[in-house]
Amino acid sequence: MSAPANTAYDQTHDFAAVNGIDLHYLLQGNPANPTLVLVNMASHNLTCWEIVLEPLLNHFQVLRFDLRGTGKSGWGAEDEFNFAQYADDLAALLAYLHISSAFVVGVAYGARSAAQFALRHPHELSGLGLFDVALTPPVNQGDQGALGAQAMQMLKAAGIEPPQRQKYWRFYENRDAALSCHSAHQREGDTNALLHQIAAPTLVACGRQDMNLAAAEEIAGLISGAQFQVMEMTGHGSIFYRPDLFAELVIGFKAVLGTSR
Repeated sequence: MSAPANTAYDQTHDFAAVNGIDLHYLLQGNPANPTLVLVNMASHNLTCWEIVLEPLLNHFQVLRFDLRGTGKSGWGAEDEFNFAQYADDLAALLAYLHISSAFVVGVAYGARSAAQFALRHPHELSGLGLFDVALTPPVNQGDQGALGAQAMQMLKAAGIEPPQRQKYWRFYENRDAALSCHSAHQREGDTNALLHQIAAPTLVACGRQDMNLAAAEEIAGLISGAQFQVMEMTGHGSIFYRPDLFAELVIGFKAVLGTSR
């Protein structure tokens, strides 16, 4: 999909050859700080994080990347579009960048990839953040729109202006690959039974106006020592409702990560 001129999507950053594809990524910030990895939600590319980036860069070295098939990243065979593969791609990217461990934070669809990373690559994980998450087979999301509108009304009544959503956050190079990337949930079973294996410090957060709220609370209960936060006046895709609160929670969790990079 072609983007209008002069958007953040027009900027091509770096590529890493990992697992048979070229993965598009952007690493920013002071390398002396802990590394924070942001994993995109469904149908988005790495530009969508720009609304939370400034405060995060005061505390972290931040790594953003396009999942295979999305944004400007390459793609492989159909059976490689799954959350385990996305997690392995991230592990290979960290190795390519000589980053020994990272605080991996995913939102919504990205939280499924982050959870798989925690299960498959625990030694590369300094902390885990799961926002707006459900890990069971897909549930009916039909009320997400109405709940999101409710959250927007609450924010307006409270005098809080959410960020304007940009079309280029969802741009990609190949439509079929992007669609395949975001059908991975159709090929994954219930991951909840494995969550007891996660030992890294974990933050689970979900909007009050999100159909995944009950699932997120259950997930927090299945991970030993996990912190659970409800984000008020927030729908699914929390950074688009309360970017300030998202950044506050992520930064606040830094204290429990230790000094490992």
